[in-house]
Amino acid sequence: VRAGLRKLPRELVEAARATGAGWPRVVATVVLPLMTPSIVAAAALAFVSCVGNFGIPAFLGIPANYLVLPTLIYQRLAGGGPAALGETAFLSVLIGVIAIAGILAQETVSRRRDYRVASVSLPAEPYELGRWRMPVEACMWLFAVLVLAMPLLGLALTSLVSGYGVVLSAATATLDNYRFVLFEHAAAGRAFVNSVWLSALAATFAVVVAVPMGYLVAWGGGGRWIRLLSLAVELPYALPGVVLAIAALLLFLRPVPLVGLQLYNTPWIILYAYMARFLVLALRPAVSGYHQIDRALEEAAQVAGAGLFTRMRTIVFPLVAPAAIAGGLLIFMTALGELTVSALLWSSGSETIGVVMFSFEQGGDSGYAAAMSMITVALTFALMLLASLLAPYLPDGVLPWRD
Repeated sequence: VRAGLRKLPRELVEAARATGAGWPRVVATVVLPLMTPSIVAAAALAFVSCVGNFGIPAFLGIPANYLVLPTLIYQRLAGGGPAALGETAFLSVLIGVIAIAGILAQETVSRRRDYRVASVSLPAEPYELGRWRMPVEACMWLFAVLVLAMPLLGLALTSLVSGYGVVLSAATATLDNYRFVLFEHAAAGRAFVNSVWLSALAATFAVVVAVPMGYLVAWGGGGRWIRLLSLAVELPYALPGVVLAIAALLLFLRPVPLVGLQLYNTPWIILYAYMARFLVLALRPAVSGYHQIDRALEEAAQVAGAGLFTRMRTIVFPLVAPAAIAGGLLIFMTALGELTVSALLWSSGSETIGVVMFSFEQGGDSGYAAAMSMITVALTFALMLLASLLAPYLPDGVLPWRD
């Protein structure tokens, strides 16, 4: 939605204002009609994300026996039995059908009208709130406190006491939960190591692949096979993670033909799912970087006799690398605490942070789960600061938390 608002033609708003239209009329007749594709796309993205989300329904719904399709799949798969794989495959296809229906609904709504604007928009003009500034700011701060500060405060307080419900004071404060998950609990220690190297490998793979693939998508001419390639990269991220996990499970249940490689019950099946699911998070920034590069530099090198690999190594990669690396950091942060895919693919010895956190919470050890959560939040925040340091060298819009 924010990206759509930034592209909203300022001239149309100014023309409406010049003819005497008030802000409510401008919003109703200019802003909302032109913002329809962005709003519908945002709604579709939220719908698909919620349909396939496992973590939130698992933590909050399973204890109350309130099931959604992803948690039902988890329970059927964990219960085993001869019919488990068939049932989970059917339920995964059902989730995929619901998600695709949401995407198709978005496409249908977006195609009902022509939303193109045949003008070059000026930079957006700041909207002065005037006497409404303080109430609006107060509401925004209240929203930030409710959705961010209070949950983090609850995690921090729970991680510093010996048990859930113990009032934090100088006498009850302890770091035992942190010491236990970092140094004493074997699975928790393995989970931190596994999540870090799985996330790092997935991010590295995505950065290496995103640069040449972004070259094809941005500068490849837009042929049908390039559009199919782009769709193939987008689809694993657009579909719910549960669907991808079950597909990977069924794909690698037997050794890979010809080479006989066994991925089932190993960390490598999780890595495969991470690489397939998160590749698009590096590809999008790389494509944005290509669109903001003057291709005359590469064309001049080509005229001078430089081959494709020489041009990629000496011109293209140095210019696109910051955007691709920023995408890699996004992948690392996203995969570090991932649960939806890992919960269905992990095995003994390949636990991830999200899996162990979930196990602690299911076992009633909220203090340990809170301690792991706070450590993960600290790691993510440190990575966000690192990425922010690279912001001056990145194309606009690569880091979603910065303008």
